[in-house]
Amino acid sequence: MAGTALTKEPSAEKCQERCAATHGCHYFSYWHNGSCSLSSIRSYALRVKGEHGTVVAGPRSCSTVVPSIKTNAPELGASLEEAMDIPSWRVHETDDCEGRHKKYSLEWKAQGDTFFDEWQFLTKSYTHGSEWYLNRTEAFRLGLVRPSESGSILRVGDVTHFFKRHSVMLHSAQAWRPDKGFLVVMKYNHVPYGVGIWPSFWTVNSDYTWPMGGEMDILEYANDEAARVSFHTDRNCHLNAKKMDACMNKEGVTPAEATNCNTNYPANLMGCIPRQVKRTGKWYAENPGVIAMAWDASRIAVYHIPEAEIPADLESDEPEPNSWDRWLTAYLPFDAETCFDIAKPQEIVLTVALCGDAAGGPWANVESAKATGWEPDYCWPGHITEPATDCCTKYMTDPDKEQQIKSTSYFDIDYVKVFEPAGEALPKYAAGTFRNGGENMNYPCLPCGSQVFLPSGQSSGGDKCCPGCGSGKMTWDDAGKGGTKICPSKQEYLQMLRNITDAMARGSADDAELVLGSES
Repeated sequence: MAGTALTKEPSAEKCQERCAATHGCHYFSYWHNGSCSLSSIRSYALRVKGEHGTVVAGPRSCSTVVPSIKTNAPELGASLEEAMDIPSWRVHETDDCEGRHKKYSLEWKAQGDTFFDEWQFLTKSYTHGSEWYLNRTEAFRLGLVRPSESGSILRVGDVTHFFKRHSVMLHSAQAWRPDKGFLVVMKYNHVPYGVGIWPSFWTVNSDYTWPMGGEMDILEYANDEAARVSFHTDRNCHLNAKKMDACMNKEGVTPAEATNCNTNYPANLMGCIPRQVKRTGKWYAENPGVIAMAWDASRIAVYHIPEAEIPADLESDEPEPNSWDRWLTAYLPFDAETCFDIAKPQEIVLTVALCGDAAGGPWANVESAKATGWEPDYCWPGHITEPATDCCTKYMTDPDKEQQIKSTSYFDIDYVKVFEPAGEALPKYAAGTFRNGGENMNYPCLPCGSQVFLPSGQSSGGDKCCPGCGSGKMTWDDAGKGGTKICPSKQEYLQMLRNITDAMARGSADDAELVLGSES
């Protein structure tokens, strides 16, 4: 792992203790000759064979902050496949409003005492807000997350640093293919709401720069506005307006705001916002039940099912969403002529953002914001790039508003489940953020077995190896004009790992090689 060296330790327990005390270490490996190696979240499990004896490997800690709850990162790296080489997404229309799959089977769940085990806790915010996202250990320690069989809690915390408040952003370590079809279901008892609060439940691909891999907003709203379902991609993909109108012909449906899913905010392209039933965050919080999204090659359908009406097929984990028309809240049928390769495998995201673009930006026009007392001349509405003067940020970090903010700003969730079409045995894919250590992958990533010259001063992008061949190597030219990024082939990378494993067993591995070989 970068910044660490191979050491000698008297036991595997001491090696694990060294990992627990080292920032960024998630796994350790200990050889019979005393060699101790530390690895980051991006490490792979590798079976060791040969003359060097056994290796003890494991997470940074076998103890937990909360009994029976994992506080280390998800331990799924060896069982998840990369999602870079799958076929392009194509539309396969149906003759009616139904999806392509009649029945689904359970493939993944977050529930009860193990609710948070297979989520990543990401800490980087991109929305100019006053949230300070915590890592897994700190979120457990400070009580922002609490798993329970009676409902798992994810909430905002205390004010910290300058103009920031603790919060949590979860990304699933696994991703699912929309071209093959999947159904994601969240059964909730409460969702966050309130002025300055921006919660969301959505899916996204993070192998490519947003919105190239697609983003689907299932539940998103800010302040006292109504929640809005929307889809985002990087090309002119249109919804089938005629089919959408026919399939969403019911009372309480608002007109479509946009049918072109292309998203480029500076160009005023906001993604597709279909006909839908709109309700506020407070309404959802006061009407617990199920929020679900079914996505296949023909369409996306979003549902809200009241708790008292949850159907038997979902209760038995054998859902048939084609029979859920009465609970349909949004319907997005894709046009076969314009929609091609609009989405890649999707990871699930749950977060509570604060202020920022969506909640702080429109502050001057938010009716409930006026009751906070944070208005001109005390602050500057919408000044989100200058938090010291931004009205929403001043409110969000006001000590007198603690109870008001915390009393409504939390998720209480019975479960999040993912179902795939019954009878189809699909691989398990790694989320892009999981494969890339909590960061979105720059696009285009460099294919394994390739190299490219990068001029000095080039902006970010195109400088990372694709998943499966490590971080690669940079060689700089003497003239200072740039350097060549080299990504080994997957076969070369695997052989490199085996060579390093053997060298470590002999106690002769080079530290620089360990950095290259231990991470993906």
